[in-house]
Order: sequence, then C-alpha cells, then structure tokens
Amino acid sequence: MLTAAALSAFAAETKVQGYLVDLACSSEEGQKPGFGGKHSKECLQMPECVKSGYGVLTDDKKVIKFDAASNAKAKQFISGLEKTKDIKVSVTGTLNGERIAVSKIALL
Repeated sequence: MLTAAALSAFAAETKVQGYLVDLACSSEEGQKPGFGGKHSKECLQMPECVKSGYGVLTDDKKVIKFDAASNAKAKQFISGLEKTKDIKVSVTGTLNGERIAVSKIALL
C-alpha cells in the first residue's frame, strides 16, 4: 500500500490538448462534428454547465474529465477569457484513470 502511494506521488505530468467543454453539453453534443469549436464561453458559465464540471474534448472525441479542484481552476480560467468561442486549450496535469488533476490551463 505504501508503494502505491509513493508511485502516485511521483506520477508524471501529462499534456492534453483540445476544446474546453462542460460535461453536461459534451455528453449530449460532444460527438457531433464541430461541437468543440462552436461551444461558447457563455455556455461554459451557465449554472447547470458549471455544476456538471469541465473537461477537454480531444481530437479523437474523448473527454478527459477534470477532478473537483481542477473544475475550480477551469471556472477561474473561463471567467478571465476574452475569447467567446473556439476555446482550444492545452492542459497539463496528472491523469488518474479518466480524470486529470490540472496544474495548468492555457489557450492554444
């Protein structure tokens, strides 16, 4: 058990690129062509979308979900955006299964 904890403490950071999306919309619309580019800052800030959490929609149509602390970082990042659509990002963090603990979010 101690070994597993030590390994997770030294997990390598990964970089993921794609569109910043909320989980509510991406679960319904994420597979549609052009969804990522059309998804808006206004939608990302809607209460039900904020509540669903965030993730990155990759070019191969997978959504890498953010963990709880990363959702707070994404919310802050979104509030500072001047861009209103086509929010393509590079996210750096540690993957744990289907979730990522984000250390950095930047526009591409």
